Amino acid sequence: MKILCCVKQVPEKDARIRVADSGDWIHSEGLAVAISECDRYAVEAALRLKEAVDGEVAVLLVGGEQGSKSVKEALAMGCDRAIHVITDELTRSDPFVISKVLAKAVEDEGFDLVLTGQQSDDLGYNAVGQMLAQHLGMSHAQIVLSVDPVEDGRIRVSHELDNALIETIELSLPAVLGVQSGINDVRYASLKGIMQANSKPQKKVTLEELDLSAEDLTPKLRIEKVGFPVRTSQAEMIEGDAAAAARTLVDKLRTEAKVL
Repeated sequence: MKILCCVKQVPEKDARIRVADSGDWIHSEGLAVAISECDRYAVEAALRLKEAVDGEVAVLLVGGEQGSKSVKEALAMGCDRAIHVITDELTRSDPFVISKVLAKAVEDEGFDLVLTGQQSDDLGYNAVGQMLAQHLGMSHAQIVLSVDPVEDGRIRVSHELDNALIETIELSLPAVLGVQSGINDVRYASLKGIMQANSKPQKKVTLEELDLSAEDLTPKLRIEKVGFPVRTSQAEMIEGDAAAAARTLVDKLRTEAKVL
């Protein structure tokens, strides 16, 4: 089974974020980065499938040269090879453009299964996997909690629906799966894996080599402003006996807070 795992490099969760002077993005200089959390679980799911069916796992990343850090991390975890689309132009691009680039980068590879994280830690659009499936002409499932191979080119997938309902289905390959975080224990890269990472095949391509049109690379969404949430606090003391205070509280929750 040929498996592809798409990953994104994002700021680490405990990184110190600073808004750029332009106000429409953040300072990236010196920023600590890592593979997005859901993507790490997708890599783990891909590696477990590889071990179950004796397959191959390739990792795909779109980003600048600094993305090599995350590519090497995925290779050290156990991925067999990497495809790195080198570009600094798509940091803030929308799901349509990113999915188009991902699809173009692997259109001739013939992957049986494509795994993505459910959503990225930074932009969180939760749409790249679905659009990628459309571009590649594959079936897909989202919020995947488990995946197991079955016979005759099919996989069994459990995924979450509304109201915490879990549905188990069988999908014919090829397919795209959006993996939810927390579905398994993510392995650490071993010393042997780290030493072997640099020797594994790493294919680097540019946007120009992918022969994408200007329309393909024109985002439908634009980030105009970013900022930190404004923290506000307000306390009001309610006087009177317990019964009167309770009535006043309920009235305020209903008419002012509008939570009842």
